[in-house]
Amino acid sequence: MADEIHISSLIIHARPADCPAVRRAITAMSGAEVHAATAAGKLVVTLETGNESDIAARLTDINALPGVVSAVLVFHQFEPATATANDTERHTWTSPAVS
Repeated sequence: MADEIHISSLIIHARPADCPAVRRAITAMSGAEVHAATAAGKLVVTLETGNESDIAARLTDINALPGVVSAVLVFHQFEPATATANDTERHTWTSPAVS
């Protein structure tokens, strides 16, 4: 069992024609969930992993998918795997705003 749980959000930009295949490939990855996708090829994805190395590996895998133009980490939070709803200490990283 992992000592931590890591939740991260990604924004993926894929070529519109490849978006359905990219979505299927990401959905097949362990701990990955596609929450939204547009006809223009933008996808919102969350990852649930046991450590930061797994986040980096999945991000690399997603970037390598045919049709993916870019994949960017926009949010990362981790806490002990034994955290309860009463725990208040959270560790969060959010990407700076991009204009």
